[in-house]
Amino acid sequence: MTNSKPEISEIIIDKQKLKELQERLKNPHFSHDAKNDLIKKVAGGFCSDCGEIPTKIVSYDMDGARLIEKYCDKCFKKWEKLEKKK
Repeated sequence: MTNSKPEISEIIIDKQKLKELQERLKNPHFSHDAKNDLIKKVAGGFCSDCGEIPTKIVSYDMDGARLIEKYCDKCFKKWEKLEKKK
């Protein structure tokens, strides 16, 4: 991996869509697969650590390849603490 700093960007989710997503995720009548499909559709994937709804994208230049990780707010805070220790 190169020593360049990772790029960090927000995942912008419309507040109404996020509210609808959260309500549907709480619905016991939705299957696990249907919930996963909704998260993929609205947020583009899952948190790299815990599988929840991501809010941040962290991408690294890996000698010509791009490594992209997504994090929820909670896991992003843990990631930031680890980065500061480096």
